[in-house]
Amino acid sequence: DSEVTFETFVACGCTFRMSMMYVVAGAVCAAAGACWYVPQKVQALRPRKEDAESVLFFDGVCNLCHGFVGFALRHDTEKRVRFGPMQLHGDLMASLGAGRYAEGGEEALSTLVLIQDGSIYTRSDAALRTMALLDAPVNAVAAFHVLPRPVRDWGYRLVARYRYLIFGQTETCRPPTPRFQRRFLDYDPRREHESDVPAWARS
Repeated sequence: DSEVTFETFVACGCTFRMSMMYVVAGAVCAAAGACWYVPQKVQALRPRKEDAESVLFFDGVCNLCHGFVGFALRHDTEKRVRFGPMQLHGDLMASLGAGRYAEGGEEALSTLVLIQDGSIYTRSDAALRTMALLDAPVNAVAAFHVLPRPVRDWGYRLVARYRYLIFGQTETCRPPTPRFQRRFLDYDPRREHESDVPAWARS
């Protein structure tokens, strides 16, 4: 009996080792696949033209939106994206075909809006396509675009519905910091050094 038990033990040990080899091999294959897939997906979500303009419109009083914009600014060293609060650019959004999402529209302030090479992207598409334009490795998040759009947008709508309650909001659109003000649509070079001019001397 002891000999049978020992043989059984050895057989179990061999089976365990084989199972672990399969697990490791699977993990290696998955990692290799991810290393190939993620860059491919990121590139696929970028505009085909290298000089194509990407403009992200966001809710200017939403703290969550400001957090996302700040993150994008810090990780976009190639300056691929420009930004604009919806509250300040309603006419421009309307002229670009995205007026329904601007303040006063049918879906006012309900989503991020990315205008990219003449196309309009909203909700999770807008967020993930913006992520794809950022620096590595953070742009790997764009690979979640592989999920079905209804699933992605359901999660987006859920967060968007309660964003003020959870993250808070400001009374007015916060101005960009001096470091990033050139990245915003409403940037005016004449105001860049306004803080250095005495209040009484400002026009």
